[in-house]
Amino acid sequence: MDVRFESMVCLWDDKIPTMFLEFMNLLTFCQSEEQLRAGVKDFSEKHELDKFFLYGFGSHHFYLHQRYTSNPEMVMQNRVLSVHF
Repeated sequence: MDVRFESMVCLWDDKIPTMFLEFMNLLTFCQSEEQLRAGVKDFSEKHELDKFFLYGFGSHHFYLHQRYTSNPEMVMQNRVLSVHF
């Protein structure tokens, strides 16, 4: 598992710093694709991850983009991070 930070996180809401840090801890502790998928699903159900971030899985990676808080339908162009497995 290789976590790659690709751009900065904008702190448009007070919830973002704590949520992002907890999410980074989750990503760095995952040892397999299956653990990553289960961890992301569980985290998103317990937190407001979808409110602030757009994420998904490619064939060999996980990606995370940040949403604009002023318009959650809009997503920042550059990825915040990717996790390669």
